[in-house]
Amino acid sequence: MPARIDREKRLGLHLPLDLSGSDAAGHEFTEETRTLNISGGGICFESLNHLLVGSAVWLRIHLPPALQGRFGGQEIYSVRAVVCRLENFEGESLHRVGARFLGEILEK
Repeated sequence: MPARIDREKRLGLHLPLDLSGSDAAGHEFTEETRTLNISGGGICFESLNHLLVGSAVWLRIHLPPALQGRFGGQEIYSVRAVVCRLENFEGESLHRVGARFLGEILEK
């Protein structure tokens, strides 16, 4: 998210997220998941897909009414991001993914 949220401060927000990109095997996917936390420069979210550090993803973050005013009244914030960190826990199917925002996607 742009400078609307302080870059250093991570906000623990569980928001619905539409995620798309290519997995580690190169297969394109789309997934409905959720955010874990967000800062001005990036995001942490959960994914069932195995992603690679450095891969590009496209995010559509569903904003609650209380946050929409910070984003020009948008209900959905669309942004490109790059995967910077992966956390995989033994016995869990979900991966925690850290990504850095690259730029807002303007939707019609």
